[in-house]
Amino acid sequence: MGTTRESFRDIDDRTEDLRDLAAQHPDIWKDFLNSFELSWIYHENALEGIVLTHAELTSALKGRPIAPETYGDIRNLKLGVELIRREAPQGGKIDMALVRRIHAVLGASEPDFSPARYRKDIPLHRAYFHDIAQPNVIASRMNKLMDWAAENDPEDDDAVHFAAALHHEYMSIFPFAEHTGKTGRLLVNYVLMRHGYMPVIWHATERQRYYDTLRLSKKNMEQLLIEMMGNCIENGSKFIHGVLEEREKEAQKARLAAI
Repeated sequence: MGTTRESFRDIDDRTEDLRDLAAQHPDIWKDFLNSFELSWIYHENALEGIVLTHAELTSALKGRPIAPETYGDIRNLKLGVELIRREAPQGGKIDMALVRRIHAVLGASEPDFSPARYRKDIPLHRAYFHDIAQPNVIASRMNKLMDWAAENDPEDDDAVHFAAALHHEYMSIFPFAEHTGKTGRLLVNYVLMRHGYMPVIWHATERQRYYDTLRLSKKNMEQLLIEMMGNCIENGSKFIHGVLEEREKEAQKARLAAI
């Protein structure tokens, strides 16, 4: 428990340092956020087995036509990201209405898509390999999870623990036939952003580890989430310092040229 608490403090301290650094260099931070969002959309789709090119990403986000099977995945996830960015600062609770809003956005471009409709079977061909709930208990387990979320709505010190536990149980229920994983990870980031943290990117290179963690305990999920959060904070800091170093090199060249 002590190690986990130390990890929380480390994440909190590093988040505060990055927040201060970003405030000092808002132009660089804006560029980082644009790059971060592209990476977020890429890796989120990659976790689901949808590998996109940079050209596909940028074309879809600019509204240009690309392959229909990937266009919706990109545009809808962008809308999902925008939804939680917009709503998280308002501090709304975690409930089934939020789950439904996120799920609805992710399937918005699909014909006959029904938001938050629970699955009726165990999918034979799916990306995830952990045990999931039988269809007849999904509704009761989701109700129980939402009740738990309402009763345990966290203070800042418990937000990461709460997000990991919420995600682990949600994914073990696996409520929907489509977009369950994306919805669940957007819920995690909603919780994190609501409490002042950066959203986390579950990197494609960690895909198997993430899948394996779903088969382990909530504690393992918490440890993985803390590690992923640390990676994102470090990437933000490295981006800003890298740009500052490049600017200093250019300034140094200009000074030498003027001599």
